[in-house]
Amino acid sequence: MSRTLTVFRSVALTLTLGAVVACGRADAASRQMDSSASAGQGAATPASAVTSAPSLSGAGTDSLANMAMMQAADKSRLLGPEQAMWVVMVSDFQCPYCKQWHDSSMAQLKRDYINPGKIRFAYMHLPLESIHPHARAEAQASLCAGVQGKFWEYADALFASYNTVKTMGDVSPLLSRIAKDMTLNVPAFDKCRTSAPIAALVSNDIAQANQAGVQSTPSFIVGSFLVQGAMPYKDFRKAIDTALAVAKAAKGATSR
Repeated sequence: MSRTLTVFRSVALTLTLGAVVACGRADAASRQMDSSASAGQGAATPASAVTSAPSLSGAGTDSLANMAMMQAADKSRLLGPEQAMWVVMVSDFQCPYCKQWHDSSMAQLKRDYINPGKIRFAYMHLPLESIHPHARAEAQASLCAGVQGKFWEYADALFASYNTVKTMGDVSPLLSRIAKDMTLNVPAFDKCRTSAPIAALVSNDIAQANQAGVQSTPSFIVGSFLVQGAMPYKDFRKAIDTALAVAKAAKGATSR
């Protein structure tokens, strides 16, 4: 089975345009120190520490139905034409900086780059489970909404529910309620959320992000550049325009 989001091998340079504002290992370390002081115990290993790529076959993922589910979920998180330059957001729904970037920049990105067909945008999951205990459940839920054609609407709803999620011990009722509000098939959605194919997709995202050296969220693969943090949209535009210029120059050189 082909996997749509295997784009990290092209990343060559880190493009830094300002201070990095992101969730990541530094946050995990500081919170572990705080919790150790108060409770005398360490935190779990962060998702970004995964070092080996998982297999997407076996464990219930190789039937025709499950392969179709994976392909539908994977395709649902893509926007823009196939031939355009890749921009991939590596994100965690419980990360406040991911929410900050989404709320301040996503609509403008659609207007300026995605809708005109200048870029192909994708959402890749890096749930930092040691500091965001509901992030993986949210990631899997978003993909299951994608199976029913509503990944991006569900992602918007998860970011809108950020403050509510922080207070919850069990996020499952909220995930199902959002699905119901979107008129999804809730029994199918709930079954999907704990399925092997969807879990495998999230694990594959984590492994790819790790292989690319991504250690914080949000991070962005912008053409051949790695851009880190929730930078202001004007700076993010500079990153995209730089990557588009580099890609255009490289294409011109190869066509001579």
